[in-house]
Amino acid sequence: MKKIVVYLLLMCVLLGLPLFCGYAEENQGYQFSVDIIAPANQIDQKGYYHIPGKPGEQITLQAQLTNQTDHSLDVKMVPMNAYSSQTGIFYQNPSEVNVQKYPLLDDRYGLTSYMTVPDVITLTPKQTQTVQFSVAVPQLREGTLLGCIRFVAFAGTQDLQKSSDQNGTQLLIDKYQAIDIAVQIDLPYAVLPALSVGDPVFDGDKTGVCIQIMNTAALLQKNITGTYAILDQQNTVVFSGDMQTLKMAPLSAFQYVIPWQGSTLEAAKYKLSLTFHKDDLDFSFDRPFTINSSGVIIAKQAQQQNSPEIKTSHQNWYEVAFELSILLLIFLFIRHLKLRGKPKSGSQPF
Repeated sequence: MKKIVVYLLLMCVLLGLPLFCGYAEENQGYQFSVDIIAPANQIDQKGYYHIPGKPGEQITLQAQLTNQTDHSLDVKMVPMNAYSSQTGIFYQNPSEVNVQKYPLLDDRYGLTSYMTVPDVITLTPKQTQTVQFSVAVPQLREGTLLGCIRFVAFAGTQDLQKSSDQNGTQLLIDKYQAIDIAVQIDLPYAVLPALSVGDPVFDGDKTGVCIQIMNTAALLQKNITGTYAILDQQNTVVFSGDMQTLKMAPLSAFQYVIPWQGSTLEAAKYKLSLTFHKDDLDFSFDRPFTINSSGVIIAKQAQQQNSPEIKTSHQNWYEVAFELSILLLIFLFIRHLKLRGKPKSGSQPF
């Protein structure tokens, strides 16, 4: 039986099968709540601030904080800018965001530069308190400013180990709870939708084509749809598909990854053809790119760790040796079972 277990474990290691898995616990409920106090010129009632603004205007906004616990609670208000990603809009402090991956195309539209918030707010048990913050509208006349206020409260310390180790050391982590309330300020003059793209690059680690998509308008753009096609040097379509629906913050950009779906992956020159649809407007782009041999090798290695969908134009000797070793292992395992004979009394067949 021990030999069989050894065989099975060895097969799992060679085949890259997972031996163990686990799940993280879900977070508990929030200790506080935030309700906006809509100003008189609120454009809509959607649970966030959406107001018009004029250049040089000082806007004061209010919210109600409620402590839902039986102890005092400190709440901090942190201004955030709006950024875009492949999954939608997210809010982050400019000092913490990766500006290489998620740049703003015009820093003048970063809302955090114009927001003034109070210091830490201390709430007594079950207290509801009105707080306010201000936005100094910059000298800009076109488009939209978008950001948010993040309300953050300390939620205790969690011990990541059930017990301390032999040295008495514990692994502790501070937990925080946060609520984001968006702030959208529409400047006097509206702008039309506009999109652009950068140069595509094949990323072997992601096994896909990466291209920067840019919202070049100072406009919150929702429901952007699109299609893509990869063509070879003979303008033959290697593969094509629909892009996921995009939502982009004003004057923002991000890297969109198109997974390689062709049956083969070869070092060669290609062309990426993109068409975006926004309202009644279409934006089309053709961009050439090259996949080199090193990219193919990296992609093949990454693919072996996931799934064998993509094949290169040749097979390396070590790949053949690996496959032969797997077949030999299976043969030895079956031969071992046949040589065992009848099971002993009281034992169970495998």
